[in-house]
Amino acid sequence: MRVTKEQAAQNRQALLDAAARLFKERGIDGVGVAEICAAAGLTHGALYKHFADKQELAACALADSFGRGFDRLARPKAGAPASHEDLLARYLTPAKRDNLADACPLLASACEIGRQGEAVSRSYAESFVTLRDAVLAGLPDTPQREALATTIVAALTGAMAISSGVLKTDRELADDVLESVATVLRGLGAAR
Repeated sequence: MRVTKEQAAQNRQALLDAAARLFKERGIDGVGVAEICAAAGLTHGALYKHFADKQELAACALADSFGRGFDRLARPKAGAPASHEDLLARYLTPAKRDNLADACPLLASACEIGRQGEAVSRSYAESFVTLRDAVLAGLPDTPQREALATTIVAALTGAMAISSGVLKTDRELADDVLESVATVLRGLGAAR
């Protein structure tokens, strides 16, 4: 049976969505293509029609997931860039930390990217630069603005990673990590 272009696009998106969700939950290496296909309700053949291999799927899923999340996070109002405070309020929250399915792919895959292939690493780097540039757009023109934007993104993702890591054994510490980093980053924003 022949698949229409529209159905093929829907199948591709179903694979990307299933892969992104499963990768966030269990990591890229913790999920097989059979599980991704089953979660998408598609066959292996459908996966390999759209992607050469799992690495290409992972790179595309990372880019797609980041792109959709980025639009909600960094452009909350009709394409306008988010303010420093908006980013903190939208990203550095217990609700985001507690819901891996909604987690930023930069956070969800940070520690395993170094073990992945070049395509996945490139996709991750491009996503990082996109987020850094969004932060950069809201900073004044100073010699340190690029370093500050890089620091802000690293602090956001680092705080979420550490908070997630200690959550099961110490919720108070997990919340304190988020609050402490938010306080420091708000101070950086006020110092601009």
